[in-house]
Amino acid sequence: MTQAKALEVMLSGINVFLTGPPGSGKSYVLERFINLSRNRGRNVAVTATTGIAASIIGGTTIHAWSGLFNANAKLATPGQAVLKRVQQADVLIIDEISMLGAAWLDILNLRLKTLRRQTKAFGGLQVILSGDFFQLPPIGKGQAAAYAFMAEAWQELSLQACYLSEQHRQTDDGLRRLLQAMRSADVNLKDLGVLLDRQVTPKRDITVLLTHNRDVDRVNHERLNRLSGDLRIYEMAMSGHREALIELQHSVVAPQRLYLKSGAKVMFTANDLSLGYANGSIGSVIGFNHGFPVVVIDSSGLKLRVEPKQWSMTIDEHTIAKISQLPLRLAWAVTIHKCQGMSLDAAEVDLSRSFTYGMGYVALSRVKSLNGLYLRGFNSRSLEMDPAVKQFDQKIKKLSGKIDSVMPVKLNDPNNSLANVLYRAGASRQLIKLSTGLSEEELKKILK
Repeated sequence: MTQAKALEVMLSGINVFLTGPPGSGKSYVLERFINLSRNRGRNVAVTATTGIAASIIGGTTIHAWSGLFNANAKLATPGQAVLKRVQQADVLIIDEISMLGAAWLDILNLRLKTLRRQTKAFGGLQVILSGDFFQLPPIGKGQAAAYAFMAEAWQELSLQACYLSEQHRQTDDGLRRLLQAMRSADVNLKDLGVLLDRQVTPKRDITVLLTHNRDVDRVNHERLNRLSGDLRIYEMAMSGHREALIELQHSVVAPQRLYLKSGAKVMFTANDLSLGYANGSIGSVIGFNHGFPVVVIDSSGLKLRVEPKQWSMTIDEHTIAKISQLPLRLAWAVTIHKCQGMSLDAAEVDLSRSFTYGMGYVALSRVKSLNGLYLRGFNSRSLEMDPAVKQFDQKIKKLSGKIDSVMPVKLNDPNNSLANVLYRAGASRQLIKLSTGLSEEELKKILK
């Protein structure tokens, strides 16, 4: 499905699961949907499962918005601010839904029903869930680690699938084909050959993606110690609500304590296109100016003094937590978990110790082209995807394809009502009624 068609479906008012491979434009579609919906007077609650993801789309975390800071918060009495924002919302967006466990989604569903005093799913809100379940799975055990699509609330939402097919990151057909083969569980000898051909040593010093934190810390510590010159230490400044701070700190890639020297290889951990850097931009520290590092970005040659950036968590225009730190981290090595969401020109990837589904996929999909991929090694687990996710993905792709094949250019055409679109896509009358709010008698008049 194209971005334009997905946007039309979302603007129609039904619940949607927006998905697609990395680089397909999910964040762009969300941004357009938010702006258009607000222009139409709708109150849109913009949330994500992590603080960094929330900051990218200009929102807050779902836990903060709903008042759920920990597993026991469901028993707590919500404050007036929580009650007001939940009751006044028309639309709820949850980005990076793959990182929210099934148990959390069910808890959220029950909480919103209670606060909004409605028995409909999520208290009658239009719900937009966005993400890619081929990314790394939720952290936890048992139901806490179960994928969100396994939750009862997922079924209750009757989500329409919008599976984006356009690609705006990978520019190399070989890498794109490999990633698609991994998603389809159809990796063959030719695909393996593509990987084996990239087992070459880079001729320049590039970032290494590793599977374990201790290995990353060891590499970065060793490389920093080799450099001469004075060591500079930058401490993260924090203020605000304790639970929100913990969540925000865990989700931001910038370290709590940053060690730098002249000559250090660094990675930017935020986006600021006006200054010329993006999340994942690689560069080197060439000196210090008034206490701040001066960095040259590898890809552009741009030289700039890097000053602290602020990450914040806001609710109803009130800041409940904020942290400030240089948007940098040492980049001789980075964990695959930390690079999720980044886009890299080049990376040396070591998958020889992969230990969970999706790890290889996340690492390989960070690189823009096959020429920028250098593979140290991989094991059999590194190319595996969770069978449950593959089965779910195939189902979602078929559902998206059905509505895509009959989707009109404009849903506001009276001859192409949403009810008719869903009917031609094979949706049941019950699903159509849930999606449109129409009665049986109204349906009879509309369906053709």
